[in-house]
Amino acid sequence: MDAEKQKQILDAVIKEFAQHGYSNASTNRMVQEAGISKGMLFYYFKNKEELFRYALEYSIDYIAKEYVSKLDFSEPDFIARLTQITEAKLRAYLQNPLPFAFLANILQTNRDVKEMFPDLYRQLEEMSSRKLKEMFMNVDTTLFRQDVAPRHIFNLIRWSVDGYSQELLAYLEGKSLLDLDWGHHFAEYYEFLNVLKRVFYEEVDHGSYQGT
Repeated sequence: MDAEKQKQILDAVIKEFAQHGYSNASTNRMVQEAGISKGMLFYYFKNKEELFRYALEYSIDYIAKEYVSKLDFSEPDFIARLTQITEAKLRAYLQNPLPFAFLANILQTNRDVKEMFPDLYRQLEEMSSRKLKEMFMNVDTTLFRQDVAPRHIFNLIRWSVDGYSQELLAYLEGKSLLDLDWGHHFAEYYEFLNVLKRVFYEEVDHGSYQGT
């Protein structure tokens, strides 16, 4: 089987699991989406459980390599650090959004995965918790305004950036990425970050965010 057809099948499988979870996923919809026969699908995979494991392994590996491994936690400015993280996530998402949708579904409704694939679920949890822990390490909290506890500033900034990112990803869903005005979207994002900086940082000039 050529690489293009393999990718087409993999995308159909991940999309189905991302939208319907393990229990409600349909191999009939998978083969229809991929444009192949059911016999061909089960020639390569014995059953739905094996399909799910393959899709999960691929998605974890993709996000680990194309997103998590590219994160730089050495930046002491917390907003600048979150900017780099968001940009890395957006680049990986635009290259292939399906693994992100699939793993997000798993983390929200995890019973099937936790029981059936404890090794992979543990790997996913460890990757998520390690990223979250490193996100807050060695941050220069002297940049923050001094009348609010740093832990509150950490959370308020992170929740704001996460919410903005999720709203942008929802907006991008189903749109032709080639036709979007990326300059406009990034300009809005950096202006949003500068607003956060004015709200949560001391009133000194640390420069504005222009992107990396």
